[in-house]
Amino acid sequence: MKYLKIEDDVYFIASRLKMIDESYQIFYNLNKKTYEVHSGTVSKDSYCFTVPYSSLDSRVLDYALKTRSANRDKIIEEIEFNNQKLYEKSIKDQTKKIKEALCL
Repeated sequence: MKYLKIEDDVYFIASRLKMIDESYQIFYNLNKKTYEVHSGTVSKDSYCFTVPYSSLDSRVLDYALKTRSANRDKIIEEIEFNNQKLYEKSIKDQTKKIKEALCL
C-alpha cells in the first residue's frame, strides 16, 4: 500500500485530531483513494479507522470522538440496544404475518 501523510489541510483537521488523541495521524491511501487515521506511523497495528467521507472536515473529528476506544462500552451498549429493537420488530412482524395467514 502507498500512503501519503497529511500534515496540513484546509480545515486543520490533522492538527485538531491531535487534540483528541496525540498519536492520531491522517494518511491518504493512494491505492484505495481513501483517508485513514492511524495511531502513530502506518503499520498493521496502527490502523484506527477509514474516514467514511470523501473530504476532511469537522465530521472526521466527530467520527473520531465517537469511535475512540474509550467509548467502546457505550458503542457496544448502543449496538445491543439497536439489535434488541430490531429483534422485537422482527417478532412483531412475524406474529402479524402468522395472524394474517391464519385468518385467511
